[in-house]
Amino acid sequence: TSVNPDNLRGGYLATQHLLRCGRKRIAMLSGSLAHYSIQQRNRGFRQALFEARVHADPDLEVIVPAMGDGDEAVAEAMRTLLSLPKRADAVFCYNDSTALAAMKYCLGEGMKIPYDIAIVGFDDIAAVAAAIPPLSTVRVDKEALGRAGVELLLDKPAEHPSHITLPVEMIVRESSCDD
Repeated sequence: TSVNPDNLRGGYLATQHLLRCGRKRIAMLSGSLAHYSIQQRNRGFRQALFEARVHADPDLEVIVPAMGDGDEAVAEAMRTLLSLPKRADAVFCYNDSTALAAMKYCLGEGMKIPYDIAIVGFDDIAAVAAAIPPLSTVRVDKEALGRAGVELLLDKPAEHPSHITLPVEMIVRESSCDD
């Protein structure tokens, strides 16, 4: 029994938004694809590229290791992406913390966001609206997830598993472009 946001749709919406903004070399920073939610976000990313007939370049998909200082791992991932001969012009990050760290790195390198590189996160944590520039993200309604989870626990016996997927929403802010 589980309640999850529509991770596949979220990855799709984020990537589709970046494509609509005119981005052609969209990277994805993700955690381990062994996590189902991250795997689904990656599938949505790839589906949007496929539908837009944009080549999914494996060099643009970077898994950020979970060990050590998260910001340093994201900085290393961004160094890798930005050192490519044909570098990324946009990055979809599997969560907002990664997106904020990527944005911090790019700004530290003197890049202008979204002009030099567009960035989109996932979750809509409180810090992203106050970031400079404010971060575009996929909003997950965590209260609705919690409510649905409690309702499942109260209403359904454990021997009848249920899998509920709740909708997500693309929130466009200054880190990507005007949609």
